[in-house]
Amino acid sequence: MAKAIYFFIYFFLASSMMSEVELSFGLNSDSIWRGIDQNDDNPTLAAETEINLENGFYTNIWLESCCSDSANYPNREVGFSMGYKIYPNKNVSLSLAYIGTNYPDSKKDNFDEINLEVEVDGFKINVYKGLDNFPDYFELEYEFSVKEITYFISAGDFKSSQNEPKSNGFNTKYGLNFELFELNLEFFYFHFNSNGNSNLNDNGLVFSISKSLNF
Repeated sequence: MAKAIYFFIYFFLASSMMSEVELSFGLNSDSIWRGIDQNDDNPTLAAETEINLENGFYTNIWLESCCSDSANYPNREVGFSMGYKIYPNKNVSLSLAYIGTNYPDSKKDNFDEINLEVEVDGFKINVYKGLDNFPDYFELEYEFSVKEITYFISAGDFKSSQNEPKSNGFNTKYGLNFELFELNLEFFYFHFNSNGNSNLNDNGLVFSISKSLNF
């Protein structure tokens, strides 16, 4: 894995075909990951950098103050992804990426995945293959826009992980996002249905505000 990471770092540093760099900063009313509340209804701060190259390769790095719903949980998340995306035609895209998610103060919770995404006319299929015994995740999503407002709905299924058995469940999400005063605003309602313990079922409304800068 380390060799692959070094290869991609070298590739991006050596390439002169950079097409876009985007920096974003956000505030979320909560941190919801695959239907699971990671921050006990507390707000989270997030920052992300994404680099896209003209040849289809991309990478991003993010930092979030999530996952601290008890003293036994990490209180920040650092992640990165590297992948390749192609557009067979204007309505279809395919991407394959490696994703590494890390918790500096709780390394036992670190995990890695391979993600395959297929998008056709607003419909997205995401398959996440967990590495080193991390469970797989499958998600369907559809989004469409009406008068500069984007609406989306998604449904996903996640098997329990070794360190977090309560993650075993099915989730749905319904929401919208739009731009106002050069800020990105998003609202969504989520519902999580545990496959093993109904006491873990959860739902709620989440709001986020973010600002993106493009170079």
